[in-house]
Amino acid sequence: MAKSFEYNARNIRGELVKGEMEAENIRDVANRLRGMGLLPIKIEEKKKKSFLSLSLGGEGKPKKVKLNDLTIFTRQFATMINSGLSMATSLRILSEQTESKALRTIVQEVQRSVDEGMSLSEALSKFPSVFSRLYTNMVKAAEASGTLDETLERLATTLEKQQELRGKIKSAMTYPVAILIFAILVTAGLLIFLVPTFANMFESLGAPLPLPTAIILKISIILRRNFLIVAVAFFGLILGGFKAIKNPKIKERIDAYLLKAPLIGPLVMKSAIVNFSRVFATQIKTGVPILQALELVSQTVGNSVFSKAIMEAGTRIREGERIAPPLRDSKIFPPMVVHMISVGEESGNLELMLNKIGDFYERELANSIESLTSLIEPLMLVLIGGLAGGILISLYLPIFTMFQYIK
Repeated sequence: MAKSFEYNARNIRGELVKGEMEAENIRDVANRLRGMGLLPIKIEEKKKKSFLSLSLGGEGKPKKVKLNDLTIFTRQFATMINSGLSMATSLRILSEQTESKALRTIVQEVQRSVDEGMSLSEALSKFPSVFSRLYTNMVKAAEASGTLDETLERLATTLEKQQELRGKIKSAMTYPVAILIFAILVTAGLLIFLVPTFANMFESLGAPLPLPTAIILKISIILRRNFLIVAVAFFGLILGGFKAIKNPKIKERIDAYLLKAPLIGPLVMKSAIVNFSRVFATQIKTGVPILQALELVSQTVGNSVFSKAIMEAGTRIREGERIAPPLRDSKIFPPMVVHMISVGEESGNLELMLNKIGDFYERELANSIESLTSLIEPLMLVLIGGLAGGILISLYLPIFTMFQYIK
């Protein structure tokens, strides 16, 4: 049964031609376009929108794939290509053995697209939520240079480094977040269940209450009478915060504040430099042009302040400047990083220097995370003790002063 396809192509004068065509598969469309004297650029099957998809406002959210699953897939794909297996065979094997159901479905679709004549990079680009622009552009460059296995190995290594970095930061933040949640629950429990018991006793005494005790009792009453409202407001505040972070302007302000924040600032800066140096080095090794590499790096660096500085550097480099001066003028890259990049440019060993920067700041980041973790643990314990102890002391203050009224 014939399907409807949308295509972008160029004619002999280089003009872009768009249109639709019915055919059995993508390969037939490509052959017919070439027969018409057109060079196919992009061919996609036209999606038929069902009533359900129209009523929901789309065709469903893209499937979520974990970074670990993507890393394993990339490493296995590289091994198979390096072993001499064809791309189609490798994709078929991977689609059968991949544990992630979401990734298995996507790999099957990629295999189907490749079998129909689409290039691997074009097939991967159909799933931008899984395969980033960095991923697809590196694969595209590898297809042109014939180094797909080597590029996939580098991609796998890059993803492994990113996963390791995320794991370190996640493990460092898990303990304080868990302690903070525990502190909130303990405080709420004291205010809801313990304080009312003391409130009845204080009411029977009829004596004026100390200010800390009066405040605690008032908070307890508000919390008990409006528990659902307070709970909804609390979770709404958290969800609103996550949504606000997605706003570019708000995210840029938050990122700028995080860079200046005590304790956290150095962590954010070192993490961004590790991402910058690793991804940039990989791009250069793969043969991606400098300007395109910087654009991709700006999207993966993980901090909007660094992203903006890298994009501004790209603009000046396009005008003929070298890489180091605009990075130096941004004032956010440490002098050592700028100096090593400058030396790398002058000696022709930019990739080597970037990898050395990545190695150095990975060690620094690991040390900073360890130091921060050892500092946060006692601070969290002090926080819990302070909250619980403050409430208990406020409750016992009237008892301490009760004796003078008895006399």
